[in-house]
Amino acid sequence: MKANKIVEGLTFLLIGGILLANTLEVLEWSVWSNLFKLWPLLVISLGLSLIFRGRSLSFLGPLIIFLGIIAGVGASYVGISFEGEMVKELKTLSREIVIEVEKVPETETALETEVIPDTETAPDTETALETEEVLEIKVLEIKEYPEIERASIKLNLDVGKLVLGESTPLLYECISQYRFKEFEPFEKFSHTEKEADILIYHSPVTRKVISSNIKNNWELKLNNQIIYDLSVETGAIDVDCNLSDFKVEKLYIESGASNINLVLPQYNSKIIIDTGVSNINIAIPKNVGATVNIDSGIAVKDLDDFIKRSGTYISHNYNESEFIAEIEINCGVSDIDIDYINIP
Repeated sequence: MKANKIVEGLTFLLIGGILLANTLEVLEWSVWSNLFKLWPLLVISLGLSLIFRGRSLSFLGPLIIFLGIIAGVGASYVGISFEGEMVKELKTLSREIVIEVEKVPETETALETEVIPDTETAPDTETALETEEVLEIKVLEIKEYPEIERASIKLNLDVGKLVLGESTPLLYECISQYRFKEFEPFEKFSHTEKEADILIYHSPVTRKVISSNIKNNWELKLNNQIIYDLSVETGAIDVDCNLSDFKVEKLYIESGASNINLVLPQYNSKIIIDTGVSNINIAIPKNVGATVNIDSGIAVKDLDDFIKRSGTYISHNYNESEFIAEIEINCGVSDIDIDYINIP
């Protein structure tokens, strides 16, 4: 069988495979925009076929088409367009600490004043002057909600990268970058007195397969005067959080395969990580004592600054520390590294 016939057959098999991947939502239909940009390869292929017609190198023309299709599919799969990186949407969610100001009109009050003039006039003239004056006064009461002192923030996201470390004068600020509309974030907000509850989420994911070309980025900014409970529930995610400047009382991370890089807050806190196959790196400020409990499958553990007592790892500085952190890790096959660092 001639080599060019084999390459032509493989090319048709590849095109059929792409269409199948489109219908199964493994590949986006936008892959064809990359392939259409490669149309000059058809001219090159035709030229090579004419030059080497009847010769042993006649397969070069179909091979060029075959390799071009592979290049176009590969670029689309990793999220790259031949015109540059594919466009991402940008959306910011935020809340101010003072929720709102209300102006409430009070009941209208009528003030009636009877003005009686001086009756001492000329003896032959009688003057009776009665004047009634009515004043309407509308009072506006300015009602402010008190500043929020505590906030619970829950992130319910699917796949991507979460970064936390920048501060904001607002209650919170979440900056999202996403390529597909179904990952557009929304907020649910409620508050009582000085506490707030925030849920940040996107619509349920409809695609059957989450491929690596879905590169969502979330940046969460916190206020360093507010006490927070943070909850992150995701699929596969990279987490890069520096909480050293914030008052995070509780952090809960639930995910599938993850890379977690975490700097603990200089505050009394509880950290719970429930994950599958993961790399977990936790840095602890010197003024924070810590206990660590690990329930894992196959795990490589590096806890040089801890001693183990009755199944619990306890930091050497536990009794002299300014703050205490309780760390619980439930994971599958993982690499766990927990170290102490100096915070400037």
